[in-house]
Amino acid sequence: MILLLALIVQYRHQKHNQHQEISRSIVLKKILPEPISFADVVHQTISFDPNISEQKLVLDLIETPFAQRLRDISQSVNTKLVYMFYEHSRFGHSLGTAYLACQLLTKLEQNNPKEIIPYKEAVAAAAILHDIGHLAPGSHLAFKIWFPHLPDQHEHLASKIIMQDPCINQLLRKRSHNLPQMVSDILLGKPSTPLWCRQLISGGGWNVDRGNWCIVDSIMAGVSYGHYNIPALTGSIQLTKGGSLALRENRLDAMVHFAVSRHAMYRQIYQHRVLLSADLLYTLLIKRIRELIGDRSKKRKNKIKILADETMQSALKARKLNDLNLDNIYAMRESWFRYHLNCWQKSDDPIVSDLADRIINRRLFKTIKVNSDYELKKISTMAERELKNRNLDPRYYQSVISTKTVHASERKQSIKLLDNSGKLLNFEEKAAIFRALTDDSRNLSEVNRWLAVPSEIKQLLESKK
Repeated sequence: MILLLALIVQYRHQKHNQHQEISRSIVLKKILPEPISFADVVHQTISFDPNISEQKLVLDLIETPFAQRLRDISQSVNTKLVYMFYEHSRFGHSLGTAYLACQLLTKLEQNNPKEIIPYKEAVAAAAILHDIGHLAPGSHLAFKIWFPHLPDQHEHLASKIIMQDPCINQLLRKRSHNLPQMVSDILLGKPSTPLWCRQLISGGGWNVDRGNWCIVDSIMAGVSYGHYNIPALTGSIQLTKGGSLALRENRLDAMVHFAVSRHAMYRQIYQHRVLLSADLLYTLLIKRIRELIGDRSKKRKNKIKILADETMQSALKARKLNDLNLDNIYAMRESWFRYHLNCWQKSDDPIVSDLADRIINRRLFKTIKVNSDYELKKISTMAERELKNRNLDPRYYQSVISTKTVHASERKQSIKLLDNSGKLLNFEEKAAIFRALTDDSRNLSEVNRWLAVPSEIKQLLESKK
């Protein structure tokens, strides 16, 4: 009888505890916010949990005006001229990059909490903000046309925004007084932050930025070149005792797959000669407009008016990054440039009008492959003569376009390979394909060159062969 009573008491106690647990879970569900999800072309759905500090920071930063501006910054403005569904923006790519970063931070923190926790918010913020310094038109194309004598420095503009934009800066400073500077230093690759932070965001080889755009751009272009095994690669990345990231040797195949995929994306998409020809038109158009504005400033007899709002005037006058203020950067988006392009199509200057029309209506220059300096000089001379016969200025109607090596900086702050004996190696020490991809002499020999000219000039030159 006593045993029966004891069992009844124990049963009631268990039921009471169960009811308490259920009540507690219901209360917690009501109090704790649910993860925020976004549809994604790679993972179907990506989520950020507002109950996790670094992911809550990502969600807060997404709502800032400069992050929302990325919806109107094209991933690559001219790729759609060949791959017609390639219409996506930097916004989705930035969210995908932040998602990969947060996934890796969670994994790395499990075994390395002391090393990861102090920097995880800075890394997550750097991931979502890494592209806010991109401009229109077309992100990387913008730097070619606005700053033709400078390398692409969108990370420096991102740093400027982070340090000067009140909305982003104050949001970061609420977390930590030095957080804006930490995020900026990660994006600029400064050694003030641990090596693993820089490797994860912008290191050579694989990083969360490249890891996202390689497959997203492939999907949006409708091709399979950029597909690779994301879980296999990210699941084998770990933090070494020296504070750097390394990939375990058992997943070397996943890194090889990524390297080949990225290489194919450049060869088949980013360096497609038609896209290079389209980019050229933008460069020549801005060059011509700047020449006309320069003539007017020198008080030469030039009555041609070029429509340009205040932001466009600043962009046309800019020669270095600091010539653009935050208002300029914020306004320099695709819709802004497209408006001017449509206006320039009606310009009184025949060159401006024609180049703008060629961009809008896809009347691109045709390309002629050249295999030597001698051949280039010969064809260029012939093309220049035919252009002058048609009253076309060779400065704006012929130009050389070329590909460039994309693996030159692969070893810079790159993730290492952790072999089965625990030794850190460069990937080319274990896989011959990496040696082939990063061989500078071989890459230089593979540079391709074309002479770009109007289609009627190409036809004339080919008929005289």
